[in-house]
Amino acid sequence: MSRFRVPFWVYLTVISMVTLTVTVAAVTITWRNNVWRLIDRFDERIGRQVGEILNEKLNNLLEVAPHQSKINLELIQEKSGVFEPEDFKGLSNYWVDVLRIHRNLAYLSISFEEDGRMLVVSRNHRDEIRIGDLAHNPDTGNLELREYLPGDSYPDNPYRVDPDRGHGDPRLRPWYIKAKQAGRPLWSDAYIFLGTGDNPNVPGVTYATPFYHEDGSFMGVMTADIDLLSLCGYFNEMRRSRDEQAVPQGPTSAVAFVMDGTKDSHVIAFHDIEQIMRKNPDDPSSWELIPGEELTETGLKGFYENVIEGDVQIPDEGPTEIDYTISGIAYTGLFQKLRGADMPNWLIGVTIEENEYMGRIHAILRETFLWGFLCLAAGIVVSVFVSRRISQPLQMLSMEAQAIGVGKLDEVEERRFPIREVDSLFRAKEEMKKGLRSFEKFVPRELVRELLASGREAELGGERAYLTVAFADIVNFTSISELMPPEEVVKMLSRFHGILYQSISETHGTIDKYIGDAVMSFWGAPVENPDHAFGACLAALHAQARLAEERKRIKDSSAPPIHCRIGINTGDLVVGNMGIPDRLSYTVIGDSVNLASRLEGLNRYYGTDIIVSENTYRAVSDRLIARKLDRVYVKGKTQGVFVYQLIGEKGKVEEKTLRDLQRYEEALEKYLDRSWEDSIRILEELQKGHPNDKSILLLLSRCCKFMEEAPD
Repeated sequence: MSRFRVPFWVYLTVISMVTLTVTVAAVTITWRNNVWRLIDRFDERIGRQVGEILNEKLNNLLEVAPHQSKINLELIQEKSGVFEPEDFKGLSNYWVDVLRIHRNLAYLSISFEEDGRMLVVSRNHRDEIRIGDLAHNPDTGNLELREYLPGDSYPDNPYRVDPDRGHGDPRLRPWYIKAKQAGRPLWSDAYIFLGTGDNPNVPGVTYATPFYHEDGSFMGVMTADIDLLSLCGYFNEMRRSRDEQAVPQGPTSAVAFVMDGTKDSHVIAFHDIEQIMRKNPDDPSSWELIPGEELTETGLKGFYENVIEGDVQIPDEGPTEIDYTISGIAYTGLFQKLRGADMPNWLIGVTIEENEYMGRIHAILRETFLWGFLCLAAGIVVSVFVSRRISQPLQMLSMEAQAIGVGKLDEVEERRFPIREVDSLFRAKEEMKKGLRSFEKFVPRELVRELLASGREAELGGERAYLTVAFADIVNFTSISELMPPEEVVKMLSRFHGILYQSISETHGTIDKYIGDAVMSFWGAPVENPDHAFGACLAALHAQARLAEERKRIKDSSAPPIHCRIGINTGDLVVGNMGIPDRLSYTVIGDSVNLASRLEGLNRYYGTDIIVSENTYRAVSDRLIARKLDRVYVKGKTQGVFVYQLIGEKGKVEEKTLRDLQRYEEALEKYLDRSWEDSIRILEELQKGHPNDKSILLLLSRCCKFMEEAPD
């Protein structure tokens, strides 16, 4: 059913006048809507950027602990390790070097269940490394802590001795108990590291790894500890930087923090460390993190009350925004879970007063509104003047553009228009169509049409995909081409490439490139094709059949017969536009491509014409017949892979051929089971009917050799 339509110039004029009339009345509503749209975009962008920066910062800070713990565990494995667990001197020397390299690590320790002995290598706030040996003093019966300087002082020359370190028994620490009970590496809850003469009390976290005797019995716990002082300093630096940007508005209200996942929801990293820790009311000699419900900083307090106590759902991915008011001040908060492999259950958050950034947005909106009004008024005047002159050719251009968008590049009758720019557009459009028609001859036609339909520019990039790739080349091409004039070589290649192109195109394949006499192609992209493996195999069979017909056709001529070898593999690879931004090639890369190329080369060894990989055969075995040829070790693979000779379509292969294929595979199984005599018996029977089958001869020769000298 057609709808009433008005001419373009009338429509444009009326719309412009109506817009001008209602603009003043709609200013307030438009202004308000624009404000909220800008706020949403601003918050989303800032939230994403800040979230990613803080997430990356925390990952960089923490990831060294699990990594180093795995190394430590391997180093002390009984029999196979570099150190004995009790080799404190060796471990301390190694850990001193580790702390010098990994600046994020604050402590490395090993503790033993049997006697509570503990070796710890630590870094103090002055970036000095110390060695501590906690052990029972046989004279006093107390835990005695001896501290050493790196170098040759351990274990004879401690620079400090604490004769009674009873409160330092590692077996009583929460991280020790949790690791022992869990039986696996884990992060402890954040807590205050015990200060010493060299170390202040700072919040930190422990990655605890249990280790065991060879018989599986529990032996002790190793730790890699990270203090969060550097993270607090990073937050402080962020705040100072923000303060400098906030002038003349004054000091910023923005704060960043990290909150743990415990029921008390402690803030474990903050720019002002004194606001998140305090002396333990029950034990003034120790310190503790302040529970979330007792926080006093305004932004943190409001965040805790509205997010934690408000049971706000926290998604696993991306930042979440929340607006809240506390003490009459409106805040915006952004928070997200810490993401990353083997990371603790932490929450990253940022809060800021709304008023701090809303003033700038208001100024932007006022300027935008003013310019919009001026442009609108000018646009109405101009639209009345030019709309009638350009409406008709623009409509024609629109129709032509739509046709190009769906890949219709046919020539049309030449038209000329009185307006020079419009006329130039039409001529440029025809030149563009000519260029696109030429472009289709150099790149896959499907890719050109996909780009046209999407409206996107071809750009560098790729994606992982499960596709099928094939390589094909002419047998003995070098020898043949040396005996032919260049013109005849070109004609021969043209015939060969034409046959392959026809077979590949009709099975929805894509020719990647011509490499001399070889052709590389793939199936499943750019147009998705779930049956890509079958298409590739069918193209190979059709190509061989057409080449056979071609050999019959030129049998009586001087032209050399063309024989072809084809290798096909299905697997994961990267497909997309490769190269440089100014020169792209739509291609596939990856180990699966290399395997297809090597399979093509294996044809020479086995005397076959089409070899497919095991992945390809599994995808087509219900419709195609193939012979399991051998198990081979190809370059770049550490394990043997089965390769198959593609024979034909099911229902089109003779019964005798099927029986011979089955007998060959029986011989191959006997060979793989080291039943050399049984394999030889079957192969000798097959050889009588197939004296020129090179694969039979190769397998028979191998069996005879192994009869005389069996392989390892």
